[in-house]
Amino acid sequence: MPLTEQERVRIRHHLGYLNVAEAYTFVLGVPAAVETQFMVEGAMNKILDAALPEVRRHIAILDQIEQQKIEDLELLAVTKVGEIDIRPDEHQALDRQYRHWCNSLANLMGIITNPFDKRYAGNGVNVRVIG
Repeated sequence: MPLTEQERVRIRHHLGYLNVAEAYTFVLGVPAAVETQFMVEGAMNKILDAALPEVRRHIAILDQIEQQKIEDLELLAVTKVGEIDIRPDEHQALDRQYRHWCNSLANLMGIITNPFDKRYAGNGVNVRVIG
C-alpha cells in the first residue's frame, strides 16, 4: 500500500518541508510561485514497497519523540520534583534524537532534510564570500 496523504504530511513535517501546494518568492522583484518540494515529493513517489514498513517505523519514532517533547514542556520550569531530579538537558537530548531520526529518514529516502528548516537556529546554506 503506498504512502497515505497523512503519512506524506508527517514526512514533510519531520523533514522540515512545507505542506503547501506552492510557495512564493521574488524573481526580478516580482512575486512568483515556485515548486519548493520537488526533492521530497519525488522521493515519496519512488519509495520501494519493501521499504514502506521502515519508512512508517521512522514516522512513528519521530512522532513519539515529538510527543515526548510536548509532554515534557512543564519540566522547563523546574529542576526538581520532590526527590526526583529533572535531567537538565532532556530537551537537548530529545532534539538530538529527533534530528538523528530525521536524518535517518532522509537517508532512507535518498534526500536531505530541509536546510532552511526554521525549527533549528543556525540552519541554512552558508556560502563563503571571497574578494
